[in-house]
Amino acid sequence: MKTIAVKNQKGGVGKTTSAINLAAQFAHQGKQVLLIDLDPQANATSVLAGGQYEFDVTITHVFDSAKKFPLQKAIIPAMAKGEPIANLCLCPADIRLSRVIEQSLTKVHRERILLRQLDTIKSDFDLVILDCPPNLSLTSVNAMMAADVFLIPVDGGSFSLNGLSDLLDALEEVKETDNINFAVFRNEYAKSNSLINNFLDEQLSELGDKVLKTQVRRSEAIGQASVSNETLLSYQPKSPAIEDYQALSDEVLALIA
Repeated sequence: MKTIAVKNQKGGVGKTTSAINLAAQFAHQGKQVLLIDLDPQANATSVLAGGQYEFDVTITHVFDSAKKFPLQKAIIPAMAKGEPIANLCLCPADIRLSRVIEQSLTKVHRERILLRQLDTIKSDFDLVILDCPPNLSLTSVNAMMAADVFLIPVDGGSFSLNGLSDLLDALEEVKETDNINFAVFRNEYAKSNSLINNFLDEQLSELGDKVLKTQVRRSEAIGQASVSNETLLSYQPKSPAIEDYQALSDEVLALIA
């Protein structure tokens, strides 16, 4: 089982939509996939639970008391149009996660809660996708400890690069190595926006082969799918952006092969 953390300290860059649609793409390819929502905003939960908001057990319960609520109890089938999505499961989040994380700051080995729980399900899934919040909270640190690769989306705004170096420094500190397995990719790419494209290309060139070739094109269908609580594959399977997610999934799999 390999774990992929989708992370950026800048909000609004398409982190959650990338996590959702990558997870759906991996599942479509026959991988057994689990998406864990680590963001108290729970947007990934809303989409993959088909709009459901009430759950018996969420990742909040796991962080609050993993002994009483192990991760396995929080896993449910992902849904689309009222039907389970083949090969895709969800560990939902809720707004209470923020409060529980604050209360967990005094726990022993608090930064390894998720890592230890993932070890209990390693024979059940091929891939785990972690949708991280746009900060360095305890859930983010847990994701850093648990992930095999870090996927960093950068959208069409210059501010999406802000904090990238700080994020990489934090990853090196948490993982205790400067050999971090990470990759950056362009999200919401618009070919016509030459000014911002030239700027981002110049800035990202310093990362060399850490920048993936795939660029996920800007598409209204992606946002419409999220509003409809569906993955893009479910909402508009012939969208041009589907090809981008297919290519992105291939590149990501190569990183963890």
